[in-house]
Amino acid sequence: MDPRPQTSKPALARFPAAVLEAYERYCRDKDPSALTALVNAAVVDYRPSGAGAPPPVADTTRLLEDLAYDSVAVAELIFFFEDLFDLSLSNDDIAGVRTIGDLRACVEKKLTAPRPGTQTITG
Repeated sequence: MDPRPQTSKPALARFPAAVLEAYERYCRDKDPSALTALVNAAVVDYRPSGAGAPPPVADTTRLLEDLAYDSVAVAELIFFFEDLFDLSLSNDDIAGVRTIGDLRACVEKKLTAPRPGTQTITG
């Protein structure tokens, strides 16, 4: 029997239970540590094969230099987050992404920005 919880997000199907739980926790509570866990897991999972042993995953770990990402791997990683959270990341959004911390901040900024068609009620 598969110990992973069921999820309605196909993008998470290959991830372990802890990642699925982090996704649910982020969606429910907007827990920043859950988003960090999701970003870290995705960065490790989408890392190009044959890139050698990865350095420790930290906010300062560089996608290109430290993890041997190339433009295709970065694009796949961006597509993963777009699919997972039903959002759109433009070239402008990701232009400054160099590290895992930059990526997390980019995704978090997009997730917390008002969505088109939503109203903001002010008192």
